[in-house]
Amino acid sequence: MAANLRQFAFAFALVSLGISAYAQNPFDTHKQFSATIVMSGMPTGQHGPQGDMKIYRLGDKIRTNIGSMAYSVIDIGQNTMYMVMGQGMCMQMPAKTEQNPFAQQGSFQRTSAGTEVVDGHSCKVENVIVTSQKGTQTKMKIWEADDLQGFPVKVEVQTAKGPITALYKDVSFDAPAASLFTRPDNCQQMPSMPGRQQ
Repeated sequence: MAANLRQFAFAFALVSLGISAYAQNPFDTHKQFSATIVMSGMPTGQHGPQGDMKIYRLGDKIRTNIGSMAYSVIDIGQNTMYMVMGQGMCMQMPAKTEQNPFAQQGSFQRTSAGTEVVDGHSCKVENVIVTSQKGTQTKMKIWEADDLQGFPVKVEVQTAKGPITALYKDVSFDAPAASLFTRPDNCQQMPSMPGRQQ
C-alpha cells in the first residue's frame, strides 16, 4: 500500500511538472539574445516602424532599435518602457507588453499546431493565448526552432486590425552589452492623454 502511494505520488509529480512546464511562458526561456526583426502585416493606418529592427534582451530588459535615431527599453520587472529619441530626449511610460512578445506577462495556454519549416529552421508550431493580470487576452501563433533551443523565430499576433507577424533572424545567444540598456537620466513621465488606456 505504501509503495503504491509512493508510485502514485511520483507519477502525479511527473504529470504536474509536465503540465506546468508546458504552460510556462514560451518567451521567457531565453534571457539573453540578440536578433533582427522583420515585421509584416502592420494594420492599415497604424504607424509602425519601417524596415528591419534590432532587438536585444539581457535578463528583464529588452531593447528594440526604432530606425537609426531612436530605441525603446522595456524593464519587465518594473513594467516600464523608456522611449529614447535623438538629442537625448527620453519619455517614460507604462510598458505595453502586448506589443512585444518577449515582454508578455500573465498565464499561458499553449496547444500544439504541428510542425513547419520557417526560414530554414524546423519548428514546432503552437497556438498561444496569453491572459494578462487584468484579464485581457492576446492570441498568437509561434514557431519554435529546434536548432535554436526552441527560440520563437516567428510570431504571429492577432490584433483588432488584423494579424502582425514578426520574423526573427540572425539569432545570437551571446550576452548583449549592458550599455545597450542604459537611458538618459532626464527621462520625463509621458503625460496622460484623454481616452488613452494605461
